[in-house]
This record gives sequence, C-alpha cells and structure tokens, in this order.
Amino acid sequence: MKASTFFALVCAGFCLILASGCSLKPAQYAASAVDAIPEQADVNNNSSLEQLSAWSDAFYSAANRSNRQEAYMLLQRIEGLASAPEVRGSGTPVGWQAFDLSLQAAKKAMPQKGTTTLWYTEAARLKLASDAVFRPKSPLWLQYQDILKDDAQRIRTSWQSQSEDRAMAAKAAINIYGEHVDRLEVAALMQRDAGSIEAVKERIGYMRGVVAAVEKGQMRPDSVLSALDSLTSAANALFRDPNLAGEATAAEVFPPGVTVGQQRHGSMLIGEMFIAAFVMGVLGFIGWRKYRDDRNGSVPISRNKL
Repeated sequence: MKASTFFALVCAGFCLILASGCSLKPAQYAASAVDAIPEQADVNNNSSLEQLSAWSDAFYSAANRSNRQEAYMLLQRIEGLASAPEVRGSGTPVGWQAFDLSLQAAKKAMPQKGTTTLWYTEAARLKLASDAVFRPKSPLWLQYQDILKDDAQRIRTSWQSQSEDRAMAAKAAINIYGEHVDRLEVAALMQRDAGSIEAVKERIGYMRGVVAAVEKGQMRPDSVLSALDSLTSAANALFRDPNLAGEATAAEVFPPGVTVGQQRHGSMLIGEMFIAAFVMGVLGFIGWRKYRDDRNGSVPISRNKL
C-alpha cells in the first residue's frame, strides 16, 4: 500500500471517530458536568452539612423502626450540630426557625406514648430540610411535586364520583394532601420564600371550607374544582425554581420559534455534515486510486527499484 493511501485511510478513520464523538448530545453532557461539580464540592467543603444530613437520615430510619433510644440520641446530635454557624450559613433564617420548631416538637412527643406518628412526621421534615441545605441543587423535597399531583387527582376523582359519600372521600384526600405539604414545609422554607408555602397551606384550608359549604348548600358543587385548580397553581409556583426566571430573556437572542436546544443541535448538525463530507471525499479518492491502478492491470512499482 502506498504511503499516501495509508495516510488517507488514517485520516478517514480519525474523522470517523471525531464524527462519532460529535454525535453526543451537548445539553446532556453539560448537564452531567454541572451536576457532578456541585455534588463533589458539597462533599469536600461542607462536611458539617454532610454530617447533619447523615444524622437526619439515621434519625428518620430510627423513627421508622420506633427506636426511641437511638432516635433521641441522634436528635441531640442534630440539635447541637444545627446550631453551628457554618451550618446556619446555608438555607434561610425562616427555614432554620422552622427546623428548630420541628426539633422541639419531636423532643416533646418522643417520651409520650401514642405519639410515634407525630415524631415520625417531624423526623421526615428534618430529613428533607437537612437534605435541602446539603444538596441545594437537587433536593429530595422537589420530588413531592409528582406526589401532590397524584393527591390532587385523587381529590378530583373523589369529588366527581357523584356518590353519596363523595364529600367524605374528598376530605380524606385533602387531608393526605395537607400531610404531604406539612412534610416538605421546612425544606421548602430553606429554599423558597415563606409566602410560597403559606399560599399553598392557605388554599388547602380554603378547599376544606368550600367542601363544607357545598355540603350545607351554601356554594355550588363546581366551586370545589375551582378551589382545586387554585391549589394546584399555588403548588406549581412553590416548586418552580426562582433562579430560572432569566431564561426567557436569553431566549430572545434566538429567532422566533427556535429554542436554545434547537439552536445548539443545528450548529452540531452543520459540523457533522462538514466532517461527513470530508470523510466521503477521502474515501472517494482512495476508491478512485484503486480503480485507476486496477485498470492499468498492475501495481505501481517504486522508482527506487528500477
């Protein structure tokens, strides 16, 4: 094989590898890198927050097993560590006030009989709150958005059943919704404005009042669904990240109807087409050289051998 042909094959192989690499989705790669860096920074630089999260997880597990002795020991550790200035530097003052109230509520309920459910709920609140300050980019409490959507659908289904006990079923579903909101409340206060969570709790109370009023004939039945829509809207606002409000401004740079992802995909597509054209040109040149040599009926001999 001639040196030029070998070189062309090497270039073609290199370009094919490069083209394969360019097929990676840039948005996915960027998201992975962004997610990995803060997570590593949390482990390296926030050991106190990591310890708080670990103890809160252990406290929640002990509460789940109804192990009062272990839970009380962990609760004391959490209380001492949560008062450290480096820990209080994360989250919000309102969130830490709610955290302290949950601590005190758990300590008060733990020695009493028949209060396992109460301090189990406080353990869940502390676990979610500790996780929110330790992993602010991907906190667990945000997963409750889907749970609340299921709760809202359960309320809607119960009310639209047209059965005689639909009001009772709707009240039970609203109570479940309220319990889930109570569970995420402290974590939400660590990352959101207090008004956001208060709006959700206020609409839950309003829904209960509307159901009771409909039962008494004071309001129309469709008022329940209107109140549910209002509750869902408030919940969606709670889970919406306030730091992403500037995305609409960035989108104005691109042509109408074209998103950032589409713009990036278009640029990558142009690059891939250029590389593909180059590879096809190299392969075509190799094929033409082979065809020419075969047509002459012999393999070219180096002039050095003459």
